Amino acid sequence: MSKKSPADELARECVALYTELRRASSLLHDEVGALLAVAGLRLQLLSMDYPVTGARVAEVAEALDGVMEQVRKLSRQLEPSPVRRTGLKNALLDLAAAFGGVTLRYTATAVLAPVAVDALYRAIASTVAAASVAPGVTRVAISVTGTGSVTARITWNGRFRGAGKDLAAAALLARHSGMSFEIAAKPEKKRQNKTNQGTIVVIQYAGRRPAGG
Repeated sequence: MSKKSPADELARECVALYTELRRASSLLHDEVGALLAVAGLRLQLLSMDYPVTGARVAEVAEALDGVMEQVRKLSRQLEPSPVRRTGLKNALLDLAAAFGGVTLRYTATAVLAPVAVDALYRAIASTVAAASVAPGVTRVAISVTGTGSVTARITWNGRFRGAGKDLAAAALLARHSGMSFEIAAKPEKKRQNKTNQGTIVVIQYAGRRPAGG
């Protein structure tokens, strides 16, 4: 068995951390939040059955509402991506708007596990971030397609060398999350007898096991 490089080990740890953050967020939102909601309902029933306790129950209910709001806030902070809150398409629309000069074409209908959708969003976001700081880039396009599996293509009008280190990190994280991540040159239209080289990154998730898993 070949020895893992420090970069591989770091990527593996990062993916594990994202998974734990999402698990903690889900625990707070789905289980702790639900238990607090049940407690609030029982307080309301207690107040109806014993009106004399109304004032005290109202005080406890107000405190409980404060706790629930804090739990929701902490759950949002622990969530490693906005996908859970808005869905992948809307999260990518927000991403495109945040960077500017980014277009999105989204036709995917495949249903992926939440952890896979999180990983795909992180891979796309990392690639867009790397492209946006590459020299001379003015256009970035995202395309997400697929029915059984999902394929994301991110293209821009610049060579990938300007974003090499950032793309290498994005590729490692994607591959440790079970995705393929390929970078290729993309010839663009000739201008004044010169052919400019663009870049295309293809990220595909087909339900494979994460690297090293």
